[in-house]
Amino acid sequence: MNIKKTHKQYLILLCLLLSGLVVNAQNNEEAPRILLFFGRFHPVVLHLPIGALLLTFFIDIVGRVKKNYPHQIITYALGFSAVSAILACILGYFLSLEGGYGKKVLDIHFYTGILTAILASLLFYLSSKNTITAKKIVFPVFVATLFSLTIAGHYGSVLTHGDNFLTEYAGPAKKGRTIEVVDSLQVFNDVVFKILDDKCIQCHNPTKTKGELSLISKDVILKGGESGIAIEANNAHGSLLYKQLLLPISDDEHMPPEGKSQLTKDEIWLLKHWIDSGLKFEGNYENITQNDTLNKLLKKYLVFNKIVIPKATRSAISEVTEAGFMVLELVPGEPELSVKAIRKDITKSQVSSLSALSEQIIELDFSNSNITDNMTGVLKKMQHLKMLRLDNTKVTDEVIRNIKSIKSLEVLNLFNTAVTNNGLKELFKEIQPNHIYVWQTGVTKEMAMTLEKEHEVSIHSGLKEGFVEMSQLEEPTIIPEKTLFIDTITLSIESKFKDVTVRYTLNGEDPDSTSAIFNEPILINKTKTLKTRVFKKGWLTSNVLQKDYFKVNDRITNYTIKDKPEKRYPDASKLFDLKEGGLSFKDGNWTGYLGYDVNTTLDLGAVKKVDNISVNCLEDIGSWILFPTKLKVLVSNTKNGVFKPVGELKIIRTDKERITKRKKFTVNIPKTEARFFKVIVENPKVLPKWHEGAGNDSWIFVDEIFVW
Repeated sequence: MNIKKTHKQYLILLCLLLSGLVVNAQNNEEAPRILLFFGRFHPVVLHLPIGALLLTFFIDIVGRVKKNYPHQIITYALGFSAVSAILACILGYFLSLEGGYGKKVLDIHFYTGILTAILASLLFYLSSKNTITAKKIVFPVFVATLFSLTIAGHYGSVLTHGDNFLTEYAGPAKKGRTIEVVDSLQVFNDVVFKILDDKCIQCHNPTKTKGELSLISKDVILKGGESGIAIEANNAHGSLLYKQLLLPISDDEHMPPEGKSQLTKDEIWLLKHWIDSGLKFEGNYENITQNDTLNKLLKKYLVFNKIVIPKATRSAISEVTEAGFMVLELVPGEPELSVKAIRKDITKSQVSSLSALSEQIIELDFSNSNITDNMTGVLKKMQHLKMLRLDNTKVTDEVIRNIKSIKSLEVLNLFNTAVTNNGLKELFKEIQPNHIYVWQTGVTKEMAMTLEKEHEVSIHSGLKEGFVEMSQLEEPTIIPEKTLFIDTITLSIESKFKDVTVRYTLNGEDPDSTSAIFNEPILINKTKTLKTRVFKKGWLTSNVLQKDYFKVNDRITNYTIKDKPEKRYPDASKLFDLKEGGLSFKDGNWTGYLGYDVNTTLDLGAVKKVDNISVNCLEDIGSWILFPTKLKVLVSNTKNGVFKPVGELKIIRTDKERITKRKKFTVNIPKTEARFFKVIVENPKVLPKWHEGAGNDSWIFVDEIFVW
């Protein structure tokens, strides 16, 4: 027996077997379980003829264009397509025996599927005939087959996913109505239907009615399904729909079935409340404030106008940074910003610079600064501001005029200010932030309690859990700010708080209640670390302020540098003038290098002993300025001699904080004697992958290189 004849016999036997199963299904009122089992394979098999027909059509077109028609391959591919299409039709029929599908849509899908199988078989027959007529009609039949396949596929998706599955995203999204208070929520349309639509309607709609139950509207919900009424008003536990939600997920009667997205506990609670409250299909919720659970759960269904905040420009961020503020992204890559004043003494013009970021600022911190009422006009522009800190400042009730227009404000900290009862009452006429801190202000506890109850907000007017940190003393200030000196330096320590004790150490230990008290200027004549903090009875001590002071050997006057700094920044002499830069790279003390290293050779004039070489660097990630990756020191006793490496420091980044900061990096080279010291400060060259400017050249900024 030849192989071709054997294959035909197996194919005929399979068709007879499947035909027998179809006849058996027609003669029985209830479909045998074996047929339902086979029917579940329909979604698997139906993709075979779809892929095969599309691939074959592509090969057919290419063969005609290149005049190299692969007749044998196309015949085999069409034979496979025809058999798999017939098999998909039979299994689809078995699947339909489960019921629960809309008859009209099911019929269109079923008969276009059969038509596709017939046309695929016709294509196979025509491709096996090597006649002129057959060759002429193959292409139009192919087009008709694909057209039929498309219709069958579309209606199949309607059966499975609903009638708008293919077209759901074809047009613009429907704009939902804004609902900003729970009293405006419609019981069925805004809450119950959203739950049913998300978890149930996929299987209970006009085109797929599992259990003959549809949940698409009031009429069909009240009609019920094949098991009768699905929902009984005022009786959730007696309602079939609710009882099936509570069954174990492994139970065959549990709804939604295992593998489908399940209802949450909150959604089940809301459905129960709807049923037990009388199946309300029209109107809004009532008596919401009398039910804390209902009030809490309904807030999840509020719909607010979406606020689109544009991303701040680099120039705007730089402007604010240069004015003395630290600017951070609340979420990396997102436009929302947190801004903090890092200078205690700020001017009105500096505060006004914040208008450049008025759309992006979500959190704003003026705490412990000298800001006054007449400097806060810019607050009126910040309509997205959620958190505002004015604690430990000199603001009074006058500041309320500029705050009360910020509708989005959620947290307001007025601790240790001159705001009074009148100011707080004026604020609540316009806005009601969720949390307000008024401890150590002119606001009385009685007024705080009255307003708290009247407006249902939290007003913190005394020592409460989570608020004790507000009583911590502020770090002192050390004058002068410079930390480099040649002979001696005299330091003074100041605190803005009255009746405090300032203690300090010079041995590297943190100051405690037994440490030296500052009462006269401190004279330092060698490299030292100064640590200081403020003490006051009844207050938490301040954080420790640490500053490292360096006695440099000599001011460098003779040097050579391989590459000069970028033209827009000072010349290389700034590297050796012992004038330290601040937190702004544009303050005139920093030299900048874009994409290349600092490579300089210092001439000490004679052979001298050096223990350390330090480099003071700046990092401002938002401005593409990073710390260097390595410092290298090489020495020679002659200018043109061979330089010998004596030390290096690898600088490994361990965090991604976007705080602008300065740091001194030191290479230890104990008792190294030489005249010429070559210092190489290696630039990262390109911005790393986590940076928004990844791949571009990176900056390094250096203001001092010194030996000690």
